[in-house]
Amino acid sequence: MTDTAPRPGLRLLDFKPLRKGALIGFATVELPIGLEIRDCPVCMSRGKAWAGLPGKPQLKDDRVIRDERGKLVYSTILDWRERGLRDAFSERVVALVREHDPQAFAGGDGP
Repeated sequence: MTDTAPRPGLRLLDFKPLRKGALIGFATVELPIGLEIRDCPVCMSRGKAWAGLPGKPQLKDDRVIRDERGKLVYSTILDWRERGLRDAFSERVVALVREHDPQAFAGGDGP
């Protein structure tokens, strides 16, 4: 028996605006399989908006690592197996945030 019931798509559960540089805020989303992903960064720079998967700051000797500009360096903890999946996720999260908060990207053109 084939399951032909429509499957729910990616859902936005929460969006917390936080403007800092290119950062617009953080989204919590739910994948169709029921997995919640919290604190997905949503950004905008040079007119382009994108969303990513959460990361964690890199540590050395119990201290955070910073790059030459003084910004925190992050480690990847989740990743997509191919670029197309990453891009589709990003586009969908951005669309959901725009739908939820039409002003979320207003004036957000970061560095």
